[in-house]
Amino acid sequence: KTGETAGLGGGWCAQAWCYVDACNCDIPVLPKVSSYLPGSTYRGKPVFFSYNTCGGKDTWSKAVPEVGTPGCRCIGFDNVPGTTEMKVGKNMLEYPAEVGGSCQAWDMERHPECKGDKQPKWCHQAWCYVDPCSCGLPQDTPPKISMYLPEATFTGKGIYYSYETCGAKDYFTESMHLKACVNQEDEDSCNKLSRCAWTGRKCLGAELVDHPLCKGLVHGEEEAKSSAAVLRPLAAAAATALA
Repeated sequence: KTGETAGLGGGWCAQAWCYVDACNCDIPVLPKVSSYLPGSTYRGKPVFFSYNTCGGKDTWSKAVPEVGTPGCRCIGFDNVPGTTEMKVGKNMLEYPAEVGGSCQAWDMERHPECKGDKQPKWCHQAWCYVDPCSCGLPQDTPPKISMYLPEATFTGKGIYYSYETCGAKDYFTESMHLKACVNQEDEDSCNKLSRCAWTGRKCLGAELVDHPLCKGLVHGEEEAKSSAAVLRPLAAAAATALA
């Protein structure tokens, strides 16, 4: 009760909580899957609970995982049961269903190259999936479209990943994800990839350049893109006049 000292259990007996709709839960601490109702669902999804939405502190669960930097949070949920298949090269490998939901070195002991004695540096780096239109990272570290889930979407946009939001360095993209948009050095190679778009200066995931919800994220690039769009027809007209 209010004003009394919490008893056993690290104080969690005195903390308020409730079940929540995880898809409509805009709070800083991610909700968790209920262990009391493991087989139950709400609107086709597992039942989640939250102390944070009630103003309580969750001292009952395990430590809350890191969920990215402010302004570029990880998307997904902690402690989701089951597995999901990820495309790694020509093979489909099983990763935890909660993969990418928080900052972890998800490839360790799962990706074939991360199981041997000589593991690449990227195996040890933490990453998570992010919403590209809600990711205010520095311009030189944009999120990239997932190689593991190339056709998957989140709120109508492709699935993007980021090491930088987890405070890690991205060694993976340059060496392993050769078709990543950021690895395309010119407009021609960028335009050959349907999921990419040329800004006028560099190649990025198409949503970062064209999606209305991402407008303004790529600072200084929209002007370059607009200028390029204007100059191309002018150059073509000049060439025709000289012919």
